[in-house]
Amino acid sequence: MNLSRTRRLSLGIALIVAADWLTKFWVQNRFFEGSIRPVVDGWIWLAHRRNPGVAFSILADMPAGLRLPLLALTSLGGIYVCARMLASTEDPHVASAAGLVIAGAVGNLGDRLLNGAVTDFILLNYFPFVFNVADVAITAGAILLASRLLLDEGSRAAAPSPADAGGPATP
Repeated sequence: MNLSRTRRLSLGIALIVAADWLTKFWVQNRFFEGSIRPVVDGWIWLAHRRNPGVAFSILADMPAGLRLPLLALTSLGGIYVCARMLASTEDPHVASAAGLVIAGAVGNLGDRLLNGAVTDFILLNYFPFVFNVADVAITAGAILLASRLLLDEGSRAAAPSPADAGGPATP
């Protein structure tokens, strides 16, 4: 079975959103908010937290009547930008990065709209903040996109220009 690029990306996005929502649902129904349980003692814990803000609890203190519409619109804007990026690129790395960011944004947006906050539950020994599957997707997508842009910029800087190759120079 050979799936088109669009179907593969759509399936990947749907699987990430499903994994995010299922893990959040499981944590919400198995652990009290504020509880912490070791997974790998000393390294990884399940720590049920609700984050009304964004990364690192930024905007958590903003009144909910302002915060929810602002964050929902921001999420929708990010989804739109990434969808445009996805539709206009032939680069599989950029498409994957955009798909990861879309999946993470949809995951957190759905949680925020249903619950008024985002459920975080993964705590690592070496990272002081609690996060979730959607956060991992957004971060991985951002890193992939940034590395792709940096590598592309580096290859353009190393490539000779037409003027260097003796070709016609453009003003």
